[in-house]
Formats: sequence, C-alpha cells, structure tokens
Amino acid sequence: MCDITLSLPNEDKDLLMTVTQVEGQPKVNLKKMQKAFKSSPYSTFLLIEDSMESLLTEVNKAKTDENDDKSEDDETKEKKEAPSASAIIANAIDSTVTVSLSPDNMSATIEIKAGYGGLQPKESSVLDILKENNVIKGIIKDNLVNTVQQSIRLKGGKSISAEIALGNKSVNGKNGYIKYLVADPIERVLRPKLLENGNVDMHELGDLVHVKKGKPLAKLIPPTAGIAGFNVLGDIVEATPGEPYSIKEAEGSSFSNEHNNMIIANTDGMPKHLDDSVAVHKLLEIENIDVSSGNIRFDGSVFVKGNVCEGMELSASEDIIIGGIVESAMIVAGGNIAITQGIIGKKVAEDNKYRNSSILQAKGNINAQFVQYADIFAKNNINIIQYISHSQVIIQGNLWVGKIEDDKADGKVFGSLVQSGGLIHVGTLGSTSGAKTKVDFNYWANHVEELRIKADEESIKIMRRLPKIYKLLSSANTQADDKTPQKDRIIKALKQHLILLGTLNQAWLEKQENISEHLAKLELLAYKAIRSGVDVSVSSKNFAFKRDYEATKIQWLENDINIESIVI
Repeated sequence: MCDITLSLPNEDKDLLMTVTQVEGQPKVNLKKMQKAFKSSPYSTFLLIEDSMESLLTEVNKAKTDENDDKSEDDETKEKKEAPSASAIIANAIDSTVTVSLSPDNMSATIEIKAGYGGLQPKESSVLDILKENNVIKGIIKDNLVNTVQQSIRLKGGKSISAEIALGNKSVNGKNGYIKYLVADPIERVLRPKLLENGNVDMHELGDLVHVKKGKPLAKLIPPTAGIAGFNVLGDIVEATPGEPYSIKEAEGSSFSNEHNNMIIANTDGMPKHLDDSVAVHKLLEIENIDVSSGNIRFDGSVFVKGNVCEGMELSASEDIIIGGIVESAMIVAGGNIAITQGIIGKKVAEDNKYRNSSILQAKGNINAQFVQYADIFAKNNINIIQYISHSQVIIQGNLWVGKIEDDKADGKVFGSLVQSGGLIHVGTLGSTSGAKTKVDFNYWANHVEELRIKADEESIKIMRRLPKIYKLLSSANTQADDKTPQKDRIIKALKQHLILLGTLNQAWLEKQENISEHLAKLELLAYKAIRSGVDVSVSSKNFAFKRDYEATKIQWLENDINIESIVI
C-alpha cells in the first residue's frame, strides 16, 4: 500500500505532502491523496490548484524510472528506497482585518475575511489594528466582540463587516427667535371656543383681543452655542452656533426699561404678531354693524363681536376681526380679515348684469369658514375651512380650502372663478352638478399687463408735458439772474417727471420676473377629486376636464399643463 504523509517543514505555513509507492501494494491515485488531505488536521488550508495532480505525476514517473533500471542486482534493489515524491499542496492563510473610514471620519467599519487554517483574529489584535489606523475613539465594544466571534465560524474566504466605531456628531446651536407672550387675535379667531350647542363663545374670544399698556408682548430668545462632537480619530468636531435674531419696536410697542430684550405695549389696543415685533393697534370694538351703527371707517383695527349685516360697509387701516358672519356687505382692510363664521351673499342684478353682493378686500390674508356668492381679493393668502361656492377669488398668494391644522386640504371649491398668483390646495375642485369652475393661474401676467398699460398712459402724459417744461427752462436761461429761483423750480419739476417716468416703467419690468417664477412653482393639488366641468388656464394653455379625476396634481412643465394622479 502507498504511504501518504502530510507535514509542515520547519513549522512553516506550507503543507508538504509526501507520497511513497510501496512495492506490491496498490498504486497511489488522486482520490486517495484527496482523502488523506481532507481527513488531516490541515483540511482547512487553502489547496493549491493542480498541486496534487502534479505530485501524482511525479510519483508515477519515479516508479517508471525504477522499473526501467534492470541492471541492478537483487542486493542493490533491496537497499534502494521505494520511489516517492513530495510537493507543497496547500498553504495556511491568516484571517485579515480591514478598516475603512467614512469620508467625514465620523464612523469606522471593519471587515474580517476568514482565512484558511491560519491565525484567527482576537479582540486585542483588532484593537491594535484600529489603533494602527488611528481609530481611537467611539469604539463600539459589543460590535467588536460579536464580529470577532462570528468571524471564527466563517468558512475560508467568506467575510463579515460591521460598524466598529462611531463619532459623536456636534449639535448645532439653535437660532435665536422671538417668543410671543400674547396671542394673535387673527390666529385665535380661526379656532374659537365652541359651546356644546355649536355656537361660538365670543366672550372667550374677546378676552384675547385687548392688551393693556405695559403688557409684555414678546421677548428675544438668544441663540445657543451648540455642543461640540468628535470623530473616530479623536478630533473635536466644532458645533455651528445658532444665528442671532433681532427684535424691534413697532407701532404701539416699545422696549421695556427693565429688559432690553423685551417689548411691551405702550398703549391699549389689539396686538398683532410681526416677524420681528408685535404691534398694538388702536381698536374699535362693536357688537354688530347694521343700520343702528351705520357704516364704519376706522384708522386702526376693528373687532366686530357679532355680524356685519346686509348692505353695510366696514373699512379699517389695519386688521378686521368678525365674530359672526358677513352678509351682503363690503369689507376693506389694510391688514388681515378674519371671520369666525362665513361670508354669505347673493346674486344682484345691475345694468343687465349680475354681481355678487358680498365684497371683501385685504392687503393681508383673508380667513373664514365658508364663502358663497362673494368677490374676495387678498394680497397675501386666503384660507377657507369648508367651501367656496359661486364666488370670485383673486389672490396674489396661496389658496387653502380645508381644515387649517391638517396636512392635506379637504374643502371644496365649485361654481367659482379662482385667479391665483401662488399655490392652490383643495380637497375637491368642481361639483357633480356640473356647475362651471374655472382656475386661472395668470394673475401675474394680467397684473404686469395692467401695470404696463398704466405706465404707458402715464408716460404719454409726462412726455406731453416735457416740451412745455423745456420751453420754460429755455426761457428762464435767457432771463436775468433774478429768475434763478424760477429756473430751479423748473429743473426740479423736470427731474421729478423723469424720475416718475423711470419708476413707472421699472415697476412693470420688475414684476415680469414674477411670471416666470410663478410658472416654475405653480401647483394645484386636489387631494380628493377634480370633477367634470373644471377649466384650468395657465399662460396661453387651457385644459377642460371632461370627466372626473381622483386625487390630482397640476403643474406647468415643459411649457404645458401637466396633470398627474397622486397617492393619498
């Protein structure tokens, strides 16, 4: 029988296989050699490709050479050793540990690749390797232990990786801000306290409208410095301090003598939150506006506890708050208009045409529960909680129809015209009754055209005056020196006309940029449906909905109206 031995010469990592062919025994073959390797303590070594085949060839060659030598006598053959051959057939390969760092050095990952019968990693050796790679902080001990233990059970060539160290991110400082110490009545009126019978508690609303002189209104909260962190290399990661904010005095408010970061009311009135202050406006408080009160025009804010009745007019230079309803009335505000209930109108025949009997105009926002048969105009935003019906809405900003506290609008707009310079978010657009609903996104285009026409008209007037001014100036230049004051007045008038001419043209040219900006950001979201009978106009394009659509988004893409469904 053949003799197969495996050994590690000089405790090397190379596995030596020696095969000796014994006379009279079965020949060695590859299967016997493979079995000897697999059953040995070295079976996990990495086998060298074709090494056994080459060794077998050498063994067979040695045997053939022995048979070919016939000249030897018997005594010599007995002394000669049996033919054998040796070769390195496998190697012991140690496991390897590789450390990689994130680009910001905030984390380190190790990869352990299992070896073939070589040395296995230990926790201490992995720690040494981490140190060699300068990873000295934030080491996750549990991950290290678990990864090393799992790597021992891996088959040769397989690998395992894990995050082994994690830095501590810096915490940026918080920006400074204004902490308002009084409620804004406009916000409060949108969420009035409801009684069990569904009516609005106007006394509760009234408590929040007034502030007395000396009342703290807001204070400035300074920014924080933040908390520094560190990376896995042990470097400090500095925090970015927060940005400072500023607080200013406003109408009806001033800095406190005791606290230079706090403003207080310097008059009685109604507070109004501003971005960097709180204003206190003169306040007119009235139960109802009807024939007994007459029309109201007030320089300040107006709080109507009840209703604005049919045929009445109300105007204020600041905010208007109405606790009840507006019925076929005209409301004009230099600030916001907030109505706890709603706006009710009707169609009125006038000069063989029909118009809506309720009209509201605000330089700020308009907020109400519902709108029907009304024309409403707002410079900022319009927020209607329930619905807009058979009305005209022209708005420079955004339109939201639905519950204010919800992420998705759920209100309705139908039988109405909406012209918007901003975004439109509704629940359902249009109605099943087929009442026509039109959405026009050409607010800025129309506004710019109006400004341009106005500028052209004024420019013509000014140009007609210029020859007369130049003639007067020429005449003054030929007069005696005592006419100098007159000449100065003429030159001043000329400059004023030229400045006005430039201002008019600049006004509409600057607004032209709003057109392209609006088209790029344009968005109509109907979170529930768009009904048949809705028309949408953008620039020179128009899309008429001939069937009902489920939740839909409308945008302006590639110079066309883009309509796509949305998942709610």
